Amino acid sequence: MSRQPPRQSSADLQRRLHLALQAHRRGDADAARAGYAAVLKANPRNVDALYLCGVLCTEGGAVDEGIDLLRRALAVDPANAAAHGALAGALLGKGNALQRAQALAESVECYREAIRRQPIFPEAYSNLSAALRSLRRFEEALASASQALAQRPAYAQALNNRGLILLDGKQGAAAVADFRAALTLNPGFAEAWHNLGTALLQLQRYAEARGAFEQLARIAPQFPHVLGNVLYAQLCDCDWADWGRRSAALVEAVERGAHAAMPLAFLCASGSEAAQLRCAEALTRAHYPPRMLASSPPRYRHERIRIAYLSGDLGDHAVTYLLAGVFERHDTRQFETIGLAWDRQSDGPARQRVERAFTRFIDISAESDAAVVRLMRKLEVDIAIDLTGHTLGQRTAILAERAAPVQVNYLGLPATMGAIYMDYLIADRFLIPQEHERWYTEKVVCLEGSFQPNDDRRPAPPPGPPRTTLGLPEHGLVFCCFNRNAKLNPAVFEIWMRLLSQAQDSVLWLLATHAAAADNLRREAALRGVGPDRLVFAAQAPYLDYLARYRHADLFLDTSPFNGGATVSDALTMGVPVLTMAGASFAARMAGSLLQTLGLSELVASSLVDYEAIALALAAEPGRLHALRQRLAQVRLDHPWFDTDRYRQTLEAAYRRMWERHTAGLPPCSFVVPGLSAPADP
Repeated sequence: MSRQPPRQSSADLQRRLHLALQAHRRGDADAARAGYAAVLKANPRNVDALYLCGVLCTEGGAVDEGIDLLRRALAVDPANAAAHGALAGALLGKGNALQRAQALAESVECYREAIRRQPIFPEAYSNLSAALRSLRRFEEALASASQALAQRPAYAQALNNRGLILLDGKQGAAAVADFRAALTLNPGFAEAWHNLGTALLQLQRYAEARGAFEQLARIAPQFPHVLGNVLYAQLCDCDWADWGRRSAALVEAVERGAHAAMPLAFLCASGSEAAQLRCAEALTRAHYPPRMLASSPPRYRHERIRIAYLSGDLGDHAVTYLLAGVFERHDTRQFETIGLAWDRQSDGPARQRVERAFTRFIDISAESDAAVVRLMRKLEVDIAIDLTGHTLGQRTAILAERAAPVQVNYLGLPATMGAIYMDYLIADRFLIPQEHERWYTEKVVCLEGSFQPNDDRRPAPPPGPPRTTLGLPEHGLVFCCFNRNAKLNPAVFEIWMRLLSQAQDSVLWLLATHAAAADNLRREAALRGVGPDRLVFAAQAPYLDYLARYRHADLFLDTSPFNGGATVSDALTMGVPVLTMAGASFAARMAGSLLQTLGLSELVASSLVDYEAIALALAAEPGRLHALRQRLAQVRLDHPWFDTDRYRQTLEAAYRRMWERHTAGLPPCSFVVPGLSAPADP
């Protein structure tokens, strides 16, 4: 019969516990751990040993073990305030770790339990608000951030978190107030400077946004995309001070691999495909790395191919205006279409139209990215079409999880996404010549003709007011460019000013969303010897009123290196000739793609010198402009590009080819889809 170890006295256990605590206090974790273990071996219900060992484990990073020990301590002594506090702290730490690992639902549970253990806990409320925001549970997130601030009003992190939630809710002015309050408390808070600049950009307060980003660049020069944000804020204001040096510095930073700009903004600064690829890859690497399952994507078997279009722009937006007719005409015998929309809540006719067009339309605004991935797998989506890409409101994390077996970058971003989980990019051979495909991580699907859809069911615009009501002179040529202000730059503007100098009585009609941009452009014109009255500015207007303006324009002057996309389509549809310069990249060749398709290749310049020469020649011979308008009017009657159903058939042929390769177990590959064809130039 074995002998039992001698029973240790209470005094002996207290002595061992005291020695372990002394080791703990002097930082000797191994000795402390051994001492606590010895006490617990003798008495597994020793509350002090359970509590202290739990604290030791938590401090050493063994958080789960520490939480277990603290729970055991509270099971013995439920009223132990110290153990409740320690457990709350441990749960906060675990919640933070889970949030960093994107285990958001689990982190929320940790924070909520921490708060139950310790109700006055502003850190837990603040971090809970961040996790809830990531889960897109915005009302709960706002309440949690506000509770953190009720408990600690001077709490910079909670102010920053609440500001982000307000910004998500389109409450930009309130968000700005919170970010500024956070910075008053902590002027070195880099993230708050970034968020302040972002909020000001969305409010179109571009000079203030630039100031916030410049301050961020001073205190944290390596902060993601800060250089690009400074330059983009300037471009939005048409403030070109030090443009050459700043744009060159940005391009150099991107080319060396720095995450220096957001891809869409970078298109305004560089037409280099190689640099655009590096820019997109830097963003994807930093924020949207692949999180695909270890297993290969599923191969669903359906009678109809299930296509999900993902977009935050299904409403009053160019993407919707271009694609609405395609959505409506999809062949429901071969395709089941699903619209997955977020953010752009609208009861307007454009939103209502697309909601009716899909087999299923699902608003995922309140669903987390992980929940959307689960939904898409439950729906057994075959092909996911991302209509947003790396643009405002993007939800690229859904695609990073490989939500569908085949994933496509289409229309929203005129560039590569730099992401290995995006299988295809819809383009055409003019946009991306075969020898340029190496600059795109996606396989390139070239639609024969133009990549861009056109809605032949769009409502006809109203007659519109007379020229003089719009600020235009009664006589003289009207050159126009309704591309957004950020696409303008000094090189193109110089040409425009020389054109106005040569073409007497002509005016340049531009979009100006705010007074600062108009003032800066007038000043730039005066510096080049052109009277400010030669520039006419149009404010933003409802879509049909905007289209009606084109009736008064003689020639649309495109921008470079970032061409107009939907605006060029609108001009051509309304019968206005467009002059463009075709650069190297997708974004620099969009207008050229449309013009080539319509048989108007003489309006596609190969250099800025050529662009200026063509513009001057057209201005000198108004009869040529009139003839171009007549050609466009004739083409409008019978050209395939204006036939939405024909485009739809070509696009569906691309989808079928993608799906056939997948079901055959073949990897994505680049291919050309026959379809639209351009008539020979006369």
